[in-house]
Amino acid sequence: MTSLDALVRAAAFGVMVIALGYTVPLVVIGVLFARRSDNSLRAQLALQAGSPVEIPPGWSVFVLVPCLNEAKVIGNTVHSLREHQPGAQVIVIDDGSADDTAELAEKAGAGKIFVVRRTLPDARRGKGAALNAGLRHLRSCVRKQGLDPARVLVCVLDADGRMTPGAAAKVAGLFEDPGVGGAQLAVRIRGREHVALRFQDWEFWGLSALSQFGRVATGSVSMAGNGQFSRLSALDMVGERPWSDSLTEDLDLGISLAVAGWRVTSTMGAFVSQQGLTDARRLLRQRTRWFQGHMSAMSRLPELWTGRGIRLGTRLELTGYLFIPFLITLPWSLIQQYLLLRLIFGDDNMFTLADGPLWVRVLSGVAWYLVSFSGYVIWAVVYWRRTDDLALYRSLFYSHAQILWNYVSFIAVWRAAWRIVTGRVNWAKTERTEEVPVTG
Repeated sequence: MTSLDALVRAAAFGVMVIALGYTVPLVVIGVLFARRSDNSLRAQLALQAGSPVEIPPGWSVFVLVPCLNEAKVIGNTVHSLREHQPGAQVIVIDDGSADDTAELAEKAGAGKIFVVRRTLPDARRGKGAALNAGLRHLRSCVRKQGLDPARVLVCVLDADGRMTPGAAAKVAGLFEDPGVGGAQLAVRIRGREHVALRFQDWEFWGLSALSQFGRVATGSVSMAGNGQFSRLSALDMVGERPWSDSLTEDLDLGISLAVAGWRVTSTMGAFVSQQGLTDARRLLRQRTRWFQGHMSAMSRLPELWTGRGIRLGTRLELTGYLFIPFLITLPWSLIQQYLLLRLIFGDDNMFTLADGPLWVRVLSGVAWYLVSFSGYVIWAVVYWRRTDDLALYRSLFYSHAQILWNYVSFIAVWRAAWRIVTGRVNWAKTERTEEVPVTG
């Protein structure tokens, strides 16, 4: 074995230790959280067939739906909110759409929603700017209705988002704890019969969801752009415009809430579904934006460690989360290529843990496999236990195929790094897929 082989092996081992050391405890805690909630990782799926529940007395929920050319999906989203979230006040923000998004939203709302219309040059300045515009109208409504901002929840829902029936009402209960400033629902991908969409659901509904549940213990659940709830008084504490110009304004808001001393939590009592992406270019564009926003958020570490009233567990967990692209994704994008090239073109010493008889070498190979793929196998079992539409053997297949799916992240993370180096910060929204209109 060459000195370079030894160095790469040591680096690979180090990255795996970091990845497993960060992820496994969160997943274990997340599994325990889920089982305490309803004693089953799969039971959350039954929420799709639940009945709408009225928002508890004393609480008000406003749903902000930012839109830019969302004619393909906005009608169904507004219809779903009216049917499944009784009592929620819906505000659609049309961010200068070139199609009939606003008209379709108003038609589906049947006079029961409000559409904020933004026009150029103020429009199309990013999702954060659109949300802040919707929030201005929301605050006006709160003042007119004489509501207490501490008892008002602001939900952010993407134009393709579908929350389970009564989700808004169930989330309101989380905010009875006065220290909770935000909550994030688990995310499910629709259309999972497509391979690319199954991979995306495998990410969101498996490891990500359980990790998020694990982060409830540290109060540092990561805010996402879909199914995100915030206490209005917490947003007021963050500032007049709580959503920043960051490419991941949701992650940025979660950090701002933590710096302000608020906890962010989650629940097994509701979830949100959304479309995924099957087009490679759109998928890479989306993941590049996510990585760039995530990596740029490192600039907020000083605030996280100097702010008062932040629990040590929150500081540590958020710090570890922010370092993921730098300590795991970027280095592994190089290590995996070297290992594959050595496996294909080099001798087998790189992958042999012991010399000797055949049975020793076989055991060494098994040990190497377990070390290399144990995380993927755990991930496969977790996803299988979370879903009812994929057999265990197929989940295991997807876990091993993750080696190929990793290239989406590898390409995206390097594109994001290049954009940071070159100072490119333009924002591109995710395009939707046409849906069959829901009527009634």
